[in-house]
Amino acid sequence: MLKSLRIELPGWLDEMSSASKGILFENDTDKMRLVIDAAMRNVDSGTGGPFGAGVFDEQTGQVIALGVNSVVAQKTSIAHAEVLAIALAQQRLGTFDLANDPQKHFSLFCSAQPCIMCFGTTWWSGISRLVTAARGADVERITGFDEGPVPEDWSAMLADRRDLPHVEVVKDVLREEATGVLQKYADLGHPVYNAGSTRQDS
Repeated sequence: MLKSLRIELPGWLDEMSSASKGILFENDTDKMRLVIDAAMRNVDSGTGGPFGAGVFDEQTGQVIALGVNSVVAQKTSIAHAEVLAIALAQQRLGTFDLANDPQKHFSLFCSAQPCIMCFGTTWWSGISRLVTAARGADVERITGFDEGPVPEDWSAMLADRRDLPHVEVVKDVLREEATGVLQKYADLGHPVYNAGSTRQDS
């Protein structure tokens, strides 16, 4: 019986994270560019899908954790960039709730609008700010990935949560650069792995 779950990230991502350690990312553009660079590296290296994410300390501007889509390589549908970035940040900070210290605030930067699973992960993570680049419609139109039944008012839902801390949402930061990563992934003919799309008929 398995007693643990192991998900491995590409070796180059650890190098990128280490190189970014100590750097103060002063604005949304710089933070998003790091995340998009990770997404592009994932495509160029053939290590996963065209998505990157990062959790940043809002006070210091430092990156806490980076994640990239690793679904195929890790053979698990939960290995989305946002899920892995959040999980790594929580492990490194020693808490499942990134809002447990009212003196600290953390943001999640995503190269694309979160899918239905990552929307839920974001909801429970404790982040106080979500910044996105490409839109869900961009992802589906360019690549064919199914983003799931994300509520139309998803950003308003995060920004005005009853009995929970509100999450500020900022959209379309470096959207064109992020859609460029999606387009390159599609042009290279990399796999689109929607649930059931690889099912073998008997």
